[in-house]
Amino acid sequence: MNRIVVVEDSLLLRKGIIYTTDWKKLNCEVVGEADNGYGGCAVIEELQPDIVITDIRMPGIDGIKMIENLQGKTNAMFVIITAFNEFEYACKALKMGVVDYLSKPIDDVEFYSVMKQTCEKVEKIKQYEKLQNQLDMMEDSRIMFFKEYMAGDQSPQGNYVQAAVQFIKENYQKDIGIREIAENLTISESRLSHVFKQNTGYTLGDYIQNFRMKQACLLLSDPTVKVYEVAGQVGFKDQRYFSVMFKKLVGLSPREFQNTFTKLEGDIDA
Repeated sequence: MNRIVVVEDSLLLRKGIIYTTDWKKLNCEVVGEADNGYGGCAVIEELQPDIVITDIRMPGIDGIKMIENLQGKTNAMFVIITAFNEFEYACKALKMGVVDYLSKPIDDVEFYSVMKQTCEKVEKIKQYEKLQNQLDMMEDSRIMFFKEYMAGDQSPQGNYVQAAVQFIKENYQKDIGIREIAENLTISESRLSHVFKQNTGYTLGDYIQNFRMKQACLLLSDPTVKVYEVAGQVGFKDQRYFSVMFKKLVGLSPREFQNTFTKLEGDIDA
């Protein structure tokens, strides 16, 4: 719910805005009010509202000065109330980032329209911030640091590692583990575990898991694919276990990842 602060020296107008507006319909709530610019600064800094409705002409400091004083101290969007002869003030305010203005006397239909548009802008910002937080979580995830082994070491140990990686790439959709890989390479499990860890920095189990999750990320970039389908395609029989492991490694659930990727594509195409 969007948080609103009203700063207006006219008691009648301030209370009228607060008590006659259907805030619930706008998904808003009034969390604070003030009757001058000084009080407005204090309330806004303390409550950090999403939207501030403020008059321009007020005792002490006017609305423009109040907004200037709050630069860098709040992320609130400002809607200003202005008289017909204060157009220059309104223009100055708009240059400072004020999203819209209302002319006195305030028309109820215009007021609702301006607030609806402002709320939509706030919601877009909140969605963007949520998306950014999700991306930040992904950037800190283990899977982002996973690097596939690149063949280069031609020693017997390197050949075993290269063969193991190739086996994983060809069979990760199946129920495979160190035993199946070791049998395929005709090497002991303990020997394979040692040389693999020494050359890649991963245990075989971690490498298989990370490789599967990397493939899952690629599959989930398709917004039409189902999570259970992805789970099966990367070697998991249990979708719930897949989801738990995916979130542990990626930082998001498979559905959150898919929605985030889809949202990113939408933003790029818009």
